[in-house]
Amino acid sequence: MAFDPSLFEQQRRGLQTDYAQQQALNAYRRYLAETTGQRPITQLEEAAFKTTPSGGLGEVPRLTSAYARRGLTGQGVRSGVYNRALGAYASERARSLGQARADLAGQLRGYDLAQAQGLENYQQSLADLESDKSRQIAADAAALLALR
Repeated sequence: MAFDPSLFEQQRRGLQTDYAQQQALNAYRRYLAETTGQRPITQLEEAAFKTTPSGGLGEVPRLTSAYARRGLTGQGVRSGVYNRALGAYASERARSLGQARADLAGQLRGYDLAQAQGLENYQQSLADLESDKSRQIAADAAALLALR
């Protein structure tokens, strides 16, 4: 078979197209995961002081007012029970935010890994194509020498 560079060019373009499609899909999935994963983080961050849709207080003002109604906090008064409750709320909120951020980061790392793996596969496929091209050239040269 005579060496035809157009066949190898066609295969190279096919590899390039497949790689571009896979990377675009991976980037879009990563974007969707990022926006979906950011929602609970935003909700947790806003829940402390944001009012509810019905006009209710946020979590911190509601907590503070509940202890104030019982006389455990207020002007010149700050009980240990109130301090512990506020500390527990803060640590639970920090833990929840940390977990949500870690979950999002882990999910995004998976998409970054898929991107790196896709690039590696693309580069390996190009190297294999060049190897096949070199083999074809060598086989055609050997066939020409055999005709002499």
